[in-house]
Amino acid sequence: MMRRAGCPIRRRREAGLVLALGLACAAPPPEPPPAPADWVLHQGGVYTGNPQRIWAEGVALRDGHIVALGSNEEVGRFIDADTRVVDLRGRMALPGFHDAHVHPLGAGHAMLGCPLQDAKDVDALVEALRVCAAEGGDDDWVVGDDFDLALFPNGNPRREVLDAILPDRPVLVRALDGHNSWVNTRALERAGITAGTPDPPKGVIERDPRTGVPSGTLRESAEDLVERHVPTPTPEEDVEALRAAVREMNRYGITSFIDASVGEAEWRAYRTLDGSGELTARVRTSLTYGAYSGLADEEFDRLLTAREDFASARVRTDSVKLFLDGVLEGETAALIEPYTGMGTHRGELNFEPAALADAVTRFDGLGLQVHMHAIGDAAVRAGLDAVAAARERNGPGDNRHHISHLQLIAPGDVPRFSALDVTANFQSLWAYPDAWILELNLPVLGRERVERMYPIGSVERSGARIVGGSDWSVSSVNPLLAIETALRRADPQEDEAPALNAGERVDLATMLDAYTRNGAWLMHQEDRVGTLAVGMRGDLVVLGRDLFAIPRDEIGEVEILLTLLDGVVVYEASAAQR
Repeated sequence: MMRRAGCPIRRRREAGLVLALGLACAAPPPEPPPAPADWVLHQGGVYTGNPQRIWAEGVALRDGHIVALGSNEEVGRFIDADTRVVDLRGRMALPGFHDAHVHPLGAGHAMLGCPLQDAKDVDALVEALRVCAAEGGDDDWVVGDDFDLALFPNGNPRREVLDAILPDRPVLVRALDGHNSWVNTRALERAGITAGTPDPPKGVIERDPRTGVPSGTLRESAEDLVERHVPTPTPEEDVEALRAAVREMNRYGITSFIDASVGEAEWRAYRTLDGSGELTARVRTSLTYGAYSGLADEEFDRLLTAREDFASARVRTDSVKLFLDGVLEGETAALIEPYTGMGTHRGELNFEPAALADAVTRFDGLGLQVHMHAIGDAAVRAGLDAVAAARERNGPGDNRHHISHLQLIAPGDVPRFSALDVTANFQSLWAYPDAWILELNLPVLGRERVERMYPIGSVERSGARIVGGSDWSVSSVNPLLAIETALRRADPQEDEAPALNAGERVDLATMLDAYTRNGAWLMHQEDRVGTLAVGMRGDLVVLGRDLFAIPRDEIGEVEILLTLLDGVVVYEASAAQR
């Protein structure tokens, strides 16, 4: 027997049979070109996030999916006259960012209302409020959002400052952290708050130490005493605010996010925006339970039962949010050891440990993800203990619980995140020595605890999964600023700046994972997005520069050029056309 081109041919005397066999073994016809792609991004710089193949030269998208990923030659076969082609030389494409902790509706209302985060001193803050009051016309209340509490000694602004500019209208100004508010005398009068008003449970009315008269700062649940008198936004205003917020997130490359605290108003806004085809992101919502929910148990249970009425292909409603403590500014975060110079004061948990364990066990048994706010190390420990109790009672599951913020973690609790499979949800943009840490936290915590803040590196090295979130509007929604801060532990707005515990730095690949594939895993959508591979959805972002090719102190300045969701443009900068 002899072989030609891999085809066995037996010797035959019949010429016709030999000819027929020869024709059968001829080379196959050339493969027809594939159907053209809608998008081809090529010429290098495709970061897939997939450990089996981290980089590719190009990627092709058709009908919302990735149809090719590989060399320029491989993806070039998908180009025809109608294909949109993006040259990536000097640029970088990667999976769409996931923000694992954000408050879009509140951020949208702040954007469209009276945003104050840019006021860098008290004079600028007062002037911004004066302008907002004038632009608001004859509206009764003046409401401002996101002022810097660190502008005031001990984070305790006084009502007299507001009285001097707006004595005749009630004023409510919410702090950036979402846990403190500043009001004037007229607002206190409208709410009926006097020297004889007791602090509400889990709340603080700051007072003049000599007279006991409320000084103008309200913390935690005390904020609700005034908030209940402020006009509630209409459903139409909620939709407008949510639309603006989602567009802003798209502008920063965000294609998926977890709304960290929702109620019925938020769910209705999502349903309306999604129904109109304007929800340009994938969303998981966390229905707030207990403190901060503003809901009676019966109301919460009604919403929990009705959650699927608000779910859709882009909105998941199977998560519950629990606020375990407050914040360090104002000394309402729960600590293992007392605050410095405050006697035995340790802050306070919002749930008794047994009640917290019961709640987490209940929700875990219902197949719900539990999303916990924990700032102090005692709150973090309580959250981990509650998950451990749920595991013991319910057995292992795939609900993917996570704890957010994690400003302080007791060193002994760091390995428990991996052991319990609890995801660490860091807001890394806070991990540098700003005025909040140096002027508000340091005096009441001491140097040793401050140097343990935001232990991202320790948690990552322990083998736990980390994700990234902004807590916007508490801080910028830009993931690149947060990524740079995690790498430097220094102010991303400054090239030369002091670091906060440099030993907790992590590398760029770790933070890209936190904002892409780890975030997708947390949202139970790692089979569709979070990495780039053939068959995955076309959620991508294009950056103006390759993050791996530039100094780390320039990462936060990189421009977002293009954001795609399901292969459709949801944001495009003018530079993307060049």
